[in-house]
Amino acid sequence: MTARGSSTSSDTGTPNSRSATELRAVPSRTTTLRRRSAVASGFGNIDVTEQNGVYTIEVGRLDDATHEGLSRVFRAAHESSADVVVVTGKDRSFLNPMNYDIEWVKRLAVYDDMLKIFKEAEDIVRDIINCEKPTIAKVYAPGAHSLGASIALACDFVVAADDATFSDPHLSGFGVVPGDGGSLVWPTRIGLGRAREFLMLDRIATAQEALDIGLINRSVPADRLDAEVDVMVAKLRSYDQVGVRFSKKWLNQYMRHSMNVTGMGSLFAEGMVFSHADFAKKVEDYAKLLEEQGGYSEA
Repeated sequence: MTARGSSTSSDTGTPNSRSATELRAVPSRTTTLRRRSAVASGFGNIDVTEQNGVYTIEVGRLDDATHEGLSRVFRAAHESSADVVVVTGKDRSFLNPMNYDIEWVKRLAVYDDMLKIFKEAEDIVRDIINCEKPTIAKVYAPGAHSLGASIALACDFVVAADDATFSDPHLSGFGVVPGDGGSLVWPTRIGLGRAREFLMLDRIATAQEALDIGLINRSVPADRLDAEVDVMVAKLRSYDQVGVRFSKKWLNQYMRHSMNVTGMGSLFAEGMVFSHADFAKKVEDYAKLLEEQGGYSEA
């Protein structure tokens, strides 16, 4: 794979011109990231490690193999011997939509490819919710948007850097339903009324606002994010693990009910919009935008 330029989630949501500027890849910071040697592969641009009872999923740039890998990696976490699952982004980018693989984006407008992507999108959200291990999303700036937001907000806990932001620009960017989990996880966390503000009016939540309205659990300076997650992991691991897993299982019954009744139906609605002629044009425009931004291609 080759990356063009310096820029570093499924799904379809992309920022409008305002959001696109805000979501450009963040340059490397001076703070050193803690490194772990990967112990599992085969998930595309996803590194997986299991160490000290923690199953860590580090997600890189989104392309076909990575989207497919996301549809399997949370089941692998569920089947692991770890106690807690932590999901974060490589180089601090949590599936930044401005770094999606250009060719993968173009395949969204191809019917057979769309069906495959939709099945994977359903598996991603379902497997996060069904994973009996507690899941923690660790989100650095620029934050979690589109599919990245769906994955982060489907986790049990979201801990974000204080300069991170959250949004789901499916409607504003492509004119499509937020069907990859957004219509499920946002209302579950903050209620339907507030969710409409973000899913239909293109609002972007700062970390502080996200904390205030209950969208995320904690917000700390970026240089304290690892330590904050470590404290949460230690607390969860200090309890009887059978009790922890059954507690999560039954708390998540609320989300399972919503998912079974309405959640994945939004994928069908999103697919209906995909067949509209305007959608293909929006995909073409988005691919051009990525190229102009110094985008990324697996070609």
